[in-house]
Amino acid sequence: MEKHLKRSATNTDDSPPRTGNRVRMVTTVFSLFIAVGVAMQLIARKDDEMNAIGVARVTECDRLAAHPSDTQKLSPGVTQPEVNIPVARKACEDALKKAPHDGRILYQLGRTDFYNKEYETGIAYFRQSDAAGYAQGQFVLGLILVQGNGTEPDTCAGGALWVKAARQRHLYSKIFLANNWLDGMFAECNLPITEQEIDGMASAAEELADTATQHEDVATMRKNWESRKR
Repeated sequence: MEKHLKRSATNTDDSPPRTGNRVRMVTTVFSLFIAVGVAMQLIARKDDEMNAIGVARVTECDRLAAHPSDTQKLSPGVTQPEVNIPVARKACEDALKKAPHDGRILYQLGRTDFYNKEYETGIAYFRQSDAAGYAQGQFVLGLILVQGNGTEPDTCAGGALWVKAARQRHLYSKIFLANNWLDGMFAECNLPITEQEIDGMASAAEELADTATQHEDVATMRKNWESRKR
């Protein structure tokens, strides 16, 4: 009996894995699968947390319908003649299903409708974009109201929207607000802003300019603003 036990002991390393060893191997592999699954869940949860704090992902809607002058855009943007309205609209509708309160997507979807002369629908999306706090949506809606483009004009409401947008990192709302303030457009509006604050916005606009045209627009605005202060 003793010799048999010793022989078994010496043959352990050369013999095939016993049942216990196979169980341990299966358990190890299963544990790895569990670990991978948990890791994937953590990554997904992290993505949700990033989206919740405003870290946005570029969508096909961004690629097809972002405006080039939108300072907060996530892709280079396309001009109005370049927008493929049916394709861009479908992409933005799909994106909105995944993020129904995203002000950027709401603005870009509204842009496709407005370019298709569906003004009421486009303006409705711009209003939702404004409610979500997206600066480009506020700026464009303000421009529509000031010009009365597709709706009744409302200069003071348009100016108030520009104020909200200009307090964010949005270039053209600062430019339009400063230029039209100088022209006296909002003299009767009692906008919730002071000339001193607009002066600070005008000074900060240059850092937001990317293109030669934008730098020229800022330079013109600054020149007009400085001459007004003298």
